Amino acid sequence: MNKIEKFQITGMTISGFKSYEKPTELVFGNPTAITGGNGRGKTSIADAIAFAVTGLPFFGERGLDRLHNEANPDVYVQMRFVDENSTPHELTRTRQKNRMTIHYDGYEIRQMDLSDLFGEKDVFLSIFNPLYFIEELGDTGKSLLEMYLPRVSQAEVLAQLSEPVRRHLEKEEILSPEAYLKARREQIRSLEEQITYTTGQRDQAAAQKKCNAERNGSLSQQYKALQQELAGLKKKQFSGVDVDALNEKLLDHNARYSEAQRDGQTDDTELREQLTALREKIAARKAEQYQSKYAQPLADAKARVQSLSVQYNRDAAAYQALVPGAPCPICRRSVTEEELPRIQEELRNSANAVRIQGQEQQAQIAELQQLDQKARETFERFQADDLEKWEAETRQLESKIQQLADDAAAQAESLRMKIQQLTADLEYGKLTQEEYDRLQVCQEECRQCEADMAALQSVDDPDTAGFDRQIAGLKAEIAEQKKLISDVTVYASKRAEMTFSALRMNRVEISLFDVVKSTGEWKDAFKFTYNGRRYDRLSLSEKVRAGMEVSELVKRLTGRNYPVFVDNMESIDDLENVRPTGQLFLAKCVSKAALSVVPVRPIPITVSKAA
Repeated sequence: MNKIEKFQITGMTISGFKSYEKPTELVFGNPTAITGGNGRGKTSIADAIAFAVTGLPFFGERGLDRLHNEANPDVYVQMRFVDENSTPHELTRTRQKNRMTIHYDGYEIRQMDLSDLFGEKDVFLSIFNPLYFIEELGDTGKSLLEMYLPRVSQAEVLAQLSEPVRRHLEKEEILSPEAYLKARREQIRSLEEQITYTTGQRDQAAAQKKCNAERNGSLSQQYKALQQELAGLKKKQFSGVDVDALNEKLLDHNARYSEAQRDGQTDDTELREQLTALREKIAARKAEQYQSKYAQPLADAKARVQSLSVQYNRDAAAYQALVPGAPCPICRRSVTEEELPRIQEELRNSANAVRIQGQEQQAQIAELQQLDQKARETFERFQADDLEKWEAETRQLESKIQQLADDAAAQAESLRMKIQQLTADLEYGKLTQEEYDRLQVCQEECRQCEADMAALQSVDDPDTAGFDRQIAGLKAEIAEQKKLISDVTVYASKRAEMTFSALRMNRVEISLFDVVKSTGEWKDAFKFTYNGRRYDRLSLSEKVRAGMEVSELVKRLTGRNYPVFVDNMESIDDLENVRPTGQLFLAKCVSKAALSVVPVRPIPITVSKAA
């Protein structure tokens, strides 16, 4: 759907909406005069137009239930209009059982589709309702205007500035004057901090030179005294001590100690291999399971018993069922009275024979089970004997291995103690613990004195002139940054002037920002005045006239020329301050008069209707 930049409403059909119970046809022109007493439906027409486009009434308030007619709950609003090409269209909105439907030129659409056609609701209502922008949007109107304000390029702003300022800023990228000025001020603060730091360095370096000379003299005296004390302790440390003999003895003990550790690791290798093999043998024996040679004979005997039991039960059942006239279970002939005793005898003999065979099989099963149990017990006894013997052997091997380890550890510990004593003799010599500790302290303090004196000697004399040159360069950079801030402040003021020039109106003034002259910063300042007076101090007539100018402003910024509905015309003498550019609806209250909708001039319509 293409954006509708301009339209005029030619007529409406309303039913079930506020005071319009039954379908009512309305015809509009440009302008359209609407008159009538209070409660006759004048404002309802404005609500119906706003409802058709936005789904909300004239002032955009929520709660659509109040828009229903009490006698007819089914809302039907059809708005007929022509676009900028005089092509007719129909927009229909219905609400039945809380379900809203929208049709545009016969096709069902969504509210977002209407937003594409007519713009967002705030844009449409700010044009259609002269009081909506100020009284309903409030501060939100600031964001709406900022959205549609034209963007002014840096080149356009620079072209309006003086030649020196333009040359100074032409290579600067000023996307946002606020951000640019903030960055420059932060840079100045950073440069000032660098000046403070550099000045401190310069003063510190001069003082440090004097301090270093004094410190060097003190360190030299301290180092000399430490060297003398250290020489005396070292002379006493090994006086009368055969150091070479001690070193030779230490080497011998270290070699023996290493050998003892190796022997302790290798002497028990064979025993550990035997232990591992024995443990594997025990695990394998434990894993062995009894394998019965009687399992299959037992299964066969139990199967025969089961078969004989079935046969016995079958013969018993045949015996019980045998009566004269019944079929013989042997030959299948009908049994006579005379044959009955003989056949019964045969069945009893057969059953007894089967029973005897079953008893024999049961006895055989019992015998096989006894043999199997004895075989199992023999297997388990032999298995337990083997495991007991092998576990005893395991414990003996473990004891031997542990004894070897203990002997090796004892020998190694003895050698370690001797090595420790020799090491202490070579380190301490004839010094006591206190003297030895002092020796360590003197050595460390001598090293520290040497390092401190070397550090002092490596320090160059401070170049105070270099610090002064650095400070002068920083001050020059600060001056340049301040000049940029001054020029960008001028730039920001001109940019604001050019940006907000689009907001110029006849008697209405809207201010979105104030520019602080001293800093160039923009401060939020949403102000609305009419002839220099605040909006809240205006009369109703002045508010309507002011709203008409705002409506025309929104038209100009958004490129949408939509109808304007002016209510309460009875309070307005004239609209001299503004010349409406689109369709006008002028609603006026006439006491006790019936509703009258009069199109002053008809609206031209093309013959063919858009699809």
